[in-house]
Amino acid sequence: MTSIIDALIKQVPPPAQTSYQPNSDDWLNVEEKLGLSLPDEYKTIIGFYGDFYWSDFFHLLNPFSSNKYLNLFTQLEMILEAERDMRKMYPEHYPLPLYPEANGLLPFFMTDNGDTGFWITYLQPEKWSILIKAARSPEFEVSFFKTAMFLYQFTGGRFQSTILPKLA
Repeated sequence: MTSIIDALIKQVPPPAQTSYQPNSDDWLNVEEKLGLSLPDEYKTIIGFYGDFYWSDFFHLLNPFSSNKYLNLFTQLEMILEAERDMRKMYPEHYPLPLYPEANGLLPFFMTDNGDTGFWITYLQPEKWSILIKAARSPEFEVSFFKTAMFLYQFTGGRFQSTILPKLA
């Protein structure tokens, strides 16, 4: 484990038990289906937290979730279909490609407000930055935090955003 994941676990204790504990073969199947590798931090976090409700505000999309509203594959299709439709109407609002296009935006979290967090799938997965897109708006912002650091900063009330609320 990395020290940031240790710090995250200390700050936000994971549930005593998750509904499904994925193994390395499970992750290989997910990555094969996606056609790309996922960040190791994300895989570790899903293993510890599962369908956890972060700060009473958002969920990470989980490829192993039995809840269709939290399942990565189910939501990926719905989110990207809506984003592709919007891109056709407003191409100027989409400076980056959408998955599965090369280096495309891959959704990985959703907020209660309808905002979506995407990885910018450029370079190696451990270096992916995060794009946060506001709901029903062309507004977006980029964070260069990786997954675990983003969660640590947000849940600790230290993440600065014009889209996401600051936690008290």
